[in-house]
Amino acid sequence: MKTAVTFLIIAVFLMMPYGLFAQQGKTSAPAGSGQAVEQPAQGAANPKMMEHHEQMKAEHEKMMKEMDTRLDAKVAAMDAAKGEKKVDAMAAVIKEMVSQRKEMRDHMMKMREQMGEHGKERKGGGGEGKDVNKKGM
Repeated sequence: MKTAVTFLIIAVFLMMPYGLFAQQGKTSAPAGSGQAVEQPAQGAANPKMMEHHEQMKAEHEKMMKEMDTRLDAKVAAMDAAKGEKKVDAMAAVIKEMVSQRKEMRDHMMKMREQMGEHGKERKGGGGEGKDVNKKGM
């Protein structure tokens, strides 16, 4: 009985690498397919996409600086205000923060839509990609 259990344990350990090799994805097209479709390696940076990313990053940073400047001005006015004017200045700060939150949300939704369109273009426009606008992610 001990030899049978030992044999099974050894067999399991010897078979483990085969299971790991089976899980690895194939990196080349099957031989004889007749179509040599060249696709970029997974994780490779697309220069066009990188340029677009840098442009979006710069636009985002500019927008954030503008928002910070607007909010800083309202906070400075609030700090300088006294009495009833202080309450009005606090309301202005809160309104600015709500406005900026909405502006940022709208910007993020626009970016999601653009990313979804880009994904559909890469997959052939058939809509096979995930819908990034679905809730419950």
